[in-house]
Amino acid sequence: MDLRSPNLHSNTQSMRLHAVVPVKDLASAKSRLAGTLSPDSRRSLMRLMLGRVLTTLTACSGVDRELAAVWVVSRDVEVLAVAANMGARPIRETGGGLNPALDQARKTIRAAQADAMLILPADVPLVHCDDVRGLRSALIGGADIVIAPDAAESGTNALGLWLSAALPFQFGQASFARHRALAAWNELIVEVYRSPTLALDVDDAASLDHYQAVAC
Repeated sequence: MDLRSPNLHSNTQSMRLHAVVPVKDLASAKSRLAGTLSPDSRRSLMRLMLGRVLTTLTACSGVDRELAAVWVVSRDVEVLAVAANMGARPIRETGGGLNPALDQARKTIRAAQADAMLILPADVPLVHCDDVRGLRSALIGGADIVIAPDAAESGTNALGLWLSAALPFQFGQASFARHRALAAWNELIVEVYRSPTLALDVDDAASLDHYQAVAC
């Protein structure tokens, strides 16, 4: 059987792709920047990056309908209020940690009739609608899963998958390799999407400097 057959997934051309942005509590966000920024500055940085990501994603859902919906999953009520005010749908996190929160979001968007899921963390602030278009195209083109790695090709800075693809989320240390390994174990087709705008995740002083240089 041709594993790239569009019959493996329903609604290939009219795929309803929902974006999910997971966000930690603002009070504990960006702890690796504690030696560089004060707690208030880290909180402000996180809100700024979240706002930038949501602005991009809501634009993608409004102009070309690359996205059918945008969601934010968090246990922080302030984050959820920001999300709602910016046109995203809030999900109050009930699990413990990032991967359980994403499992919760997957169940929520499946109930909302999504066909596929695109995970974009809030600390990948340079995401562009072209990235969303590229990730979506990979799924429509036959991939079960599409992964955008960080610059070091260690972490996962974006992950797209059909909801029919049985992939346990592996966000955390070395998640790029772990996602690929689990996809291979489950005989899923993986495409790697490399993008300079998705490669930057702001989690240390060097990446913060780079973000501030290109964002201003």
